[in-house]
Parts: sequence; C-alpha cells; structure tokens
Amino acid sequence: MQRLSVLLRPLLRATAPAGKPAISRFQARHFGTSPSYFAADHRRGAGKLQIVTIDDKLAQFPLDEKIDTHQVRVKTPDGKISSPVDLRRVLNSLDRTTSHVLQLSKPGEHDLAIVQVVQRSDLIKQIKDKEAAQRRVQHAQKEKRPKQIEVNWAISNNDLQLKLKQMEDFLRKGKKVEILLASKRRQRKASTEEAETLLKTLKEKIQEVGAVEIAPMEGALLRQATMSVKMP
Repeated sequence: MQRLSVLLRPLLRATAPAGKPAISRFQARHFGTSPSYFAADHRRGAGKLQIVTIDDKLAQFPLDEKIDTHQVRVKTPDGKISSPVDLRRVLNSLDRTTSHVLQLSKPGEHDLAIVQVVQRSDLIKQIKDKEAAQRRVQHAQKEKRPKQIEVNWAISNNDLQLKLKQMEDFLRKGKKVEILLASKRRQRKASTEEAETLLKTLKEKIQEVGAVEIAPMEGALLRQATMSVKMP
C-alpha cells in the first residue's frame, strides 16, 4: 500500500483541482449543489417524461467499477504506464466526488486494462461539447429543409397577402420555399379562373422578389400541387 501511495502521489497532484485540500479516501461521498450534479435533460419517450441526469450521461464512459479487470495499469500525465496495481486501491486513493478512473483500452484488448485518473468536470465538459456539436448538426439539417407554405385554391385576398409576405421573408433569408396548393374540406371550391389567377399572382410575386421556380409545378390545377422556389 505504501508503494502504491508513492506511485500515485505525482498522478494525484497533477489531477487534483487547484487550491483545494486533499480529502481523505475514507470520506463519504456527498452530492453538491452545483448545476453539474443536478443538471438534467427532460425528454419524452412513449408519452412519458424522462429525466436524464449528468450521472446517466456519465454512464456512457467505462468508469470506476465498470472497468473490466481487477488489476490495471495507470497512465500518468507524462504519458508513462505504471506497473500493475489493484483497481480498488486506485479508487480508494481518489476523492470520488471530483475524480474518476477512466478505462482507455478497449475491453479485452489487454490482459490488464489501461486507465487514467480524470476529473469529473472534464468528462461533463466532453459531454456538453458533444451535445452542442450534435445540436449544431441538427440545426444545419433543419435549415436545409425547405419552408412550406400552405395555400388554399380559394384563399381570400387578405390571407393571400399574408402568405405572399411570408414567402418573401423566407426567400430573402435564403430559404428554399415549397408552396403547397390544395382545396380545404368543407370550404368553398375555387373556380378554374380563380385558380389560374392565384397561380399568376404567385408567379408575379416570385419574379418581383427575384426568385425562381427550381422545377415545374407538380400536381394539377384545383388538385394538390407543389411549387418549389428559391433565390438564384
């Protein structure tokens, strides 16, 4: 045990948070009141609200008791690998409210797992950075999807002006726009002349904004139809 303490002393000094006194390995763990302990996602699955905590997210890492060998080799901050040591002794040497033992090697890759002492805050930052990157990808994918505007063949003039303004705003922001034309149930049916006038008005507005139809209109007059428009 004394040899282990000597071995891990430089490692613990390198990973311990600055300015905080060492905590006895026998001290009980207490959950703090900082946001990192209580931060949680609220997700809905199958109609039920799921609360995903930071500890749930940390479970994705092979940490502490989840490491697959009882003896391990510890990677130190200078990149050196220690002689085999008992995992339990390494865990007992840490303040487990702030530190974890992370398995670096793949399960079964070595007879003894290669591990590293890491800060809980660093793992949480990794999770948050990954989630932020995923949100950016999702946002970019959402931005690529065309904006859809539904227009009734028998639309009133006031409503049409609102739709035209909406289309113009989307186009000027560089969005692709799909105009979905259809008749509404239990409402007045437009005449052929009204439908042709509507199409003419839409095309004139598209030209006025400086946009173009990127494909011929799909569908048919007075039935379901789609116009795809974007700025050149």
